[in-house]
Amino acid sequence: MSNYLRFLRRCASVSLVGDWRYYTWIGALTALCIIGLNAYAKQVVAGLEITGMSDQVSWGVYIANFTFLVGMAAAAVMLVIPVYIYKNEDLHDLVIFGELLAVAAILMCLAFVTVDLGRPDRFWHLIPGIGVFHFPGSMLSWDVLVLNGYLVLNVYICGYLLYCRYQNRKPSKWLYIPFVFAAIVWAISIHTVTAFLYVGLGGRPFWNSSIVGPRFLASAFTAGPAFVILALQVVRRASGSAKAVELPVSEREAAEPHMIASRTATFEDLDRLAKHLPEVAAVSIEDRRACLVGATVLNASPGDVLLRQGALDNDAFFVLTGRVVVRRDEGGRTRITRNVGPGEQFGEVSAITGTPRVATAVAMKPSEVLCITADALRRLMKTPKMDEIISWRMGERLMISDRSLLILRAIVQVSMIINVFLLANELFTEFYNSNRHDISWRYLLFGLDGHHALVPWFWTAITLNVGAMVLLMLPLSRSLKWLNVACIMCIFGIWIEKGMGLVIPGFVPTPLGELVEYLPTLNETLVCIGIWAFGLLCFTILLRMAVPILQGQLTRATEP
Repeated sequence: MSNYLRFLRRCASVSLVGDWRYYTWIGALTALCIIGLNAYAKQVVAGLEITGMSDQVSWGVYIANFTFLVGMAAAAVMLVIPVYIYKNEDLHDLVIFGELLAVAAILMCLAFVTVDLGRPDRFWHLIPGIGVFHFPGSMLSWDVLVLNGYLVLNVYICGYLLYCRYQNRKPSKWLYIPFVFAAIVWAISIHTVTAFLYVGLGGRPFWNSSIVGPRFLASAFTAGPAFVILALQVVRRASGSAKAVELPVSEREAAEPHMIASRTATFEDLDRLAKHLPEVAAVSIEDRRACLVGATVLNASPGDVLLRQGALDNDAFFVLTGRVVVRRDEGGRTRITRNVGPGEQFGEVSAITGTPRVATAVAMKPSEVLCITADALRRLMKTPKMDEIISWRMGERLMISDRSLLILRAIVQVSMIINVFLLANELFTEFYNSNRHDISWRYLLFGLDGHHALVPWFWTAITLNVGAMVLLMLPLSRSLKWLNVACIMCIFGIWIEKGMGLVIPGFVPTPLGELVEYLPTLNETLVCIGIWAFGLLCFTILLRMAVPILQGQLTRATEP
């Protein structure tokens, strides 16, 4: 427990450190949070009458944002499924970002539900076992359980995996894999239960459609990964140095591995490695002897380049003493992907696959590094314990590649096609056979008896969604610039469609035929901005703590 508390304390201290861009961003979000809190304080004093809601339209922009954010939280599953079910290694490093987004989104969901309560002092009735909790008859009670359960699952998974990475130890599968698969089911359930909240209200025919649940999931699996694509590019840029600077030719040649002082490796070097990597002890004497063939120990000084990105050599390296940083040049910037200490390896991916180096390794302090051939590495991996630890560490790096972003693009592309298709089905059903549903649809699309406040909103959503779908289907969107445009269109289009375009029309007209339009007030808007700022602040701080751990910069070995 003391180690975990020390881990949390170091994470908290890291979250307070950054450059001027970080402080500006955090300061701006904090200011917006304070403005939103002040607006909410006014609402608590005056009541919900200072919002645009009324007896006729009792759900407004608060519930609209809640509905959208439930989908954002559920979208983490679209990163988990490819990795844990289909074993897609390209997205392995990115799962944690989806989980952190889910945590921030659920916190915003709970905040929006809280500000929507007319009597927030009675929220304790929503706590199972304490309040008057109408379970299982009330769909709202189900929603409370699935939202809080999903929050707990994601906090546990993120906390455990990051702590194991901090400790530089392999996580026990039985301590997190069952929870990962539970989170997959839970992610689908939170949006399904939210859809059932609408579908189950028989007095609101606009929502009485069995296709609402699938539409919710399709939109969630579009907007969520789209947001992750944008966030990952920000992380990739922020975690890189200002600019990648190429060494002069003379310095580059002097930094090649064969120019570094070296000696022939011995059994004593393997014993030294075993002190930090106990799995070496399981390797047979015969295999150890075979691994020493052609092996050397490099005595690197600070700044020495041990391997270079793009090189065709295929040796593997194990750090005996010191520390080595592995960095990757991407788009003119340099980003740290791994920070390697005693007992850890680097260069193993290229050694096994025979492909060019994907990054550059530089000694950060005086280091001794064991260099073995690719055949020797394969020989080591014949021992199950060594194979398990090496294979695990091959995935323990922070690689936000363009390929992984394009895989997410494919997910967004398919989900958006399904989302637009389901919307087209809904429109056909309502307008081909006129029924009681189409009154709200006519109000939403064309206006009704001079009331048309939502018409420009929904046509904007349709334009954005269809435009994003077409753009994602074109090869043009393989360019990150146009992919970002498509993602922004997806996010705003679905926010309108699943927010203002879903919640409000369910109340207009009322069951008595009244046409009472709704528009959020300034105070209501400020509360929403404050909650969004709070969510982004939480997500930013979580990323600020997670990235150094994933890069290997914040570990137990680097404790003061």
